[in-house]
Amino acid sequence: MAGRDITIPFGPDRTGGIDLSSTLPEVDPNISLEASRPEDAVLPDAAFEAASGQVHADAPVEGFAPNEEVAEEPKAASVGYSEPDDEAEPVDFAEDRAMDGEGDEPKENASDGRLDVSASLAALRESINQGRELKVRQKERDEFEQKLNEDREELADREDILANYFAIVAEQDEIIDQSTEQREARKNELAQLVAQKEETEASLQSMRDYHDAQMKPLETSLGRVKAAAEQAKNDERSRKSELNAAESEMRRAEGGDDAAMLTARLEVVQQAYDEAVARSAQAKEDLGRAQKKYDDLREQVADAEAPLERSIEDLDNQIEELKESVNRLGETISAARKRRQYCENVYQYPDETAKLRASVEADEETVRRMDEENEELRDRLADSKARSRTAKFAIAAVIAIIIIIIVAFVVIGGR
Repeated sequence: MAGRDITIPFGPDRTGGIDLSSTLPEVDPNISLEASRPEDAVLPDAAFEAASGQVHADAPVEGFAPNEEVAEEPKAASVGYSEPDDEAEPVDFAEDRAMDGEGDEPKENASDGRLDVSASLAALRESINQGRELKVRQKERDEFEQKLNEDREELADREDILANYFAIVAEQDEIIDQSTEQREARKNELAQLVAQKEETEASLQSMRDYHDAQMKPLETSLGRVKAAAEQAKNDERSRKSELNAAESEMRRAEGGDDAAMLTARLEVVQQAYDEAVARSAQAKEDLGRAQKKYDDLREQVADAEAPLERSIEDLDNQIEELKESVNRLGETISAARKRRQYCENVYQYPDETAKLRASVEADEETVRRMDEENEELRDRLADSKARSRTAKFAIAAVIAIIIIIIVAFVVIGGR
């Protein structure tokens, strides 16, 4: 190594001006001097130059000024060296490089990746649990605040009653009186409508009885005409069958000895069929006239009954509206009475309002505390989510690998 210019970074001088040239061991030329030790174990500048053989131990070193005033310390105090009488061991620069992070990493750092993933998974589990806890606690808080709002409304109502008791009671009394008067009027009107409806229904029933008496003869006559028309139609069908049979027999006997007799018989059957057709046509016309007469009368009856039917329908609607009005007024009277009784109770027992006020104040403080705790939990949840990103990436990677494997199997299987 003689003749090379080796530039080595030096740390602070801790030799105290001690001559180390006589205690330096021989340095293996294969060991690189470019590696440095930690700050608390840096070799003196002169020691490195003396080990390289370039500078004499007594020669002045650039950038190094021994402090002659410092008391000479035992040579054994020099870092990396032993007593002169003992055999000196060479400095292990590879170990120094491992301590400084250079060269191969220490064994304990080999699992840093696994530790990061494990910590991230733990943070992921923690964030899931915190999210569930936050959801439950927020629900409890909302339910608690809902009850608190109800208590606030009750407290405001109680305080208003205490401040305006006589005016509120007078208002409820007025509501009770007016509603009672209106309900009685509605009841009287309702009774009149019910009576009117009963009279109208009686009139309608009398009219229907009269119309039924008028319709009865026509219904009987129409029934007879329908039966006659049906009988004439059946006779026509029967005569038609006889005519078809006679014609078939005539065709089979053409040129025979019975042709004259069959011809005469065919003429008789034909005449009977023609008469049946005429009777059927006449019965059909009679049925049409009877049906029209019946329908006209039925229409007249319906027109006569329609006004009464509409009147009854209108009365039903009015009666239902009045019943609903009477029921609403009854509910108003009942509510006003309950309100008045409640006002009397609040006025007679003001201590209950004071207790409710104290309870509302305590519950408001509880809600504030719950908000603070939930906010702290949200901060911890945000931190856990930030620390769980590695785990999320790892899980996503595993899922992606599984999907790739499945797709690969599908593709291979398809071939």
